[in-house]
Amino acid sequence: MLQKLSITALIGLLSSAASFANADCTYSGGNYYCAQTDAIVYSNVGLSSTYQDVTNMDESSCACTQADFTVSGSLAPFNEELSVHFRGPIELLQFGVYYPNGESKALKKRSEEQLIESCNEQGEAVVSRQKHQHKRDVAVEYVQVTSTVYVDGSGETVTADSTNTVVGPAVPSSYTQVSTVLSNTAKTSATPSPASSSKTTTASSAAAGSSSSSSSSSSSSSSSSSNGDWSRGSYFVPGSTSNCTFMNNEGGSAGSGVWSSCFGNSISFAASDGTSGAASAQALGDVTLASGNEFMIFSGDECSANNAECGYYREGIPAYRGFGGADKIFVFEFSMPSDTSGSAYNQDMPAIWLLNAKIPRTLQYGDASCSCWKTGCGEMDLFEILTAGSDKLISHIHDGQDGGTQDYFDRPTDGTLKAAVIFNSSDETIHIIEVDESFDESLSDDVVDQWLSKAGSSAALP
Repeated sequence: MLQKLSITALIGLLSSAASFANADCTYSGGNYYCAQTDAIVYSNVGLSSTYQDVTNMDESSCACTQADFTVSGSLAPFNEELSVHFRGPIELLQFGVYYPNGESKALKKRSEEQLIESCNEQGEAVVSRQKHQHKRDVAVEYVQVTSTVYVDGSGETVTADSTNTVVGPAVPSSYTQVSTVLSNTAKTSATPSPASSSKTTTASSAAAGSSSSSSSSSSSSSSSSSNGDWSRGSYFVPGSTSNCTFMNNEGGSAGSGVWSSCFGNSISFAASDGTSGAASAQALGDVTLASGNEFMIFSGDECSANNAECGYYREGIPAYRGFGGADKIFVFEFSMPSDTSGSAYNQDMPAIWLLNAKIPRTLQYGDASCSCWKTGCGEMDLFEILTAGSDKLISHIHDGQDGGTQDYFDRPTDGTLKAAVIFNSSDETIHIIEVDESFDESLSDDVVDQWLSKAGSSAALP
């Protein structure tokens, strides 16, 4: 049942279905899916806002206190330290984090004229800020949509505008209306793959909104190779890690972390199986995590009283810093095989996502007042299955600029998917890209430029 809506909202609801039909999107399991893609770009990411930061967790009263915490700058709040989270079924074969050495050429901001020139040279679609301009027989299409998000009584969001209309996943109820903008690349070919055989055009949804100025937060990384333009500060392959700490939510069960009747299990060191707790840090083994199980990765740097970036964290936990800085690259290689034998909760719904690292250090699941999540400190879903058994991986952002896309990556049930996630503060973009290159100790600007070019950079947004 919808809440009472304005005439504008009702018009948005009515136009939504028509727009999706015109866009050749399909509706499955409560979600819309449009075109298969190998690259998504969130543009105009970053805002000035205040979220509620946890300042204390009182075991005697089972209550948490919060205080205003202000963020600003390009990519805020994702320029703060982030933890990396995984849900099974998943096998992680590689993970790494890179930071720029000095001023990397790959982070030089492209002008709108350069983008249009590049698109014209490749015979690809050129995007107007006012409307879509499509060319026939193109391999890649760049889409920009401005829309308004409305929230219905069940928590579902509906977005609408005069040129394109989309429906997105649920968002916190505090976000009742958000203006958002998306730029993404979607792949449509003359001989589409089975996963996208019914798709003939690109459709999109909302992604990122208002911008702000200064950048904050420092990176948490160990010393590494400096021969390239980007140094690998953290790296993992099964059985071996450098500057990575694997954790899960098994606190108090196996020698690390705590449990209480108020707040339940805290985070703990993860054992090599990824599922059990451990007394000390261990490298994840060569394992496939079953459905419903989760683990997370922090850096190898412990929090201390001198680490302002860590903020408050629950007493008695193994507290480690996340991966900070406005400019950074996460790389992944993973498989997401089908699995119906695990937990019925989130069964066969694998996911990889980022959280503000303050969230798991207080309370990832539970009382909303014991986490900054609800008030917008930041979550970014990189690759998420929304319905059991689906083969379509969706991306979405949850913060003050809540938005996402209904275009999807193909789930790697057989074989693996290699991907890079590039945080580029100079033009306020976040790129999620399928890649083929090796994840060496350093990356050259040429490689990163190729990745950015493949994803396509947005024109400057108003």
